[in-house]
Amino acid sequence: MFEEVVVATDGSDCGMRAARVGVELAATYDASATVVVAADGELSTADARSIADDVSEIGAANQLTVRTRVLEDDPRSAIVETAVDADADVIAMGRHGHAGLRERFLGSVTERVLRSTDRPVLTVPEQGQGVGDYEDVLVTSDGSDAARAAIPAGASVATTYDATMHVLSVVDVAREAGPFNAGGVSEEYVDGLVAEATEELDAFAAACEEAAGDGALDPTRSVRTGSPSAEITAYVDDAGVDFVAMASRGEGSFAGQLLGSTTDRVLKQVDVPVLVVRPDE
Repeated sequence: MFEEVVVATDGSDCGMRAARVGVELAATYDASATVVVAADGELSTADARSIADDVSEIGAANQLTVRTRVLEDDPRSAIVETAVDADADVIAMGRHGHAGLRERFLGSVTERVLRSTDRPVLTVPEQGQGVGDYEDVLVTSDGSDAARAAIPAGASVATTYDATMHVLSVVDVAREAGPFNAGGVSEEYVDGLVAEATEELDAFAAACEEAAGDGALDPTRSVRTGSPSAEITAYVDDAGVDFVAMASRGEGSFAGQLLGSTTDRVLKQVDVPVLVVRPDE
């Protein structure tokens, strides 16, 4: 599944934690790895090279040779360019949760990379559980075909790490009901939405089993009602999930950046690695 991993870091605590996660993933999959550091003015070329060398040492500790790349460019461009040149299967990089208003408006480097690349991006929080050894992997579905883009990666991580796989669908009753929700909706209406979501999730789980092959997975299924991002976050806490895979379309518009998608909000709320996969257009 993962044969080429690009690790992006700026030498910060968050960035180096992401580097350790990315290197561990590459070592587990016996993949090749490249670390990219941008010498963008805030980091001198010498400092960037030193950071890249530090990641190489992390690789050596994991019996992995990590190629180094230092580019005099802005971080987003350096990361996206390296991913293309290396034909990366995944980009590993850090993220800060609970961002302030300014960061939500302007976007972090991670957010800009997510909106610029068609490669899966493994976003690693500044704090949280240990590196690797994932035991509970969650793949989310909203009932759309696009959501299935996360299945191959989620199934692969679950089987590779011998983890329990969870599949979750959240019914956003307020959104589904639309203008008819002004006076509330009936219990029967909600039950119908949940029944439909349950049927769709069964098909989603079957696709996960097929992706894993040979009966390797028997996903735990759950359907919840409420705000998707809030319910996904709650499920991560309730089930002890330590790795999330989910699909998300890039949103380049100002409105998209301001309002945020479900994935954007989940990235700011959970303290576990989240693999974001771009569906085929």
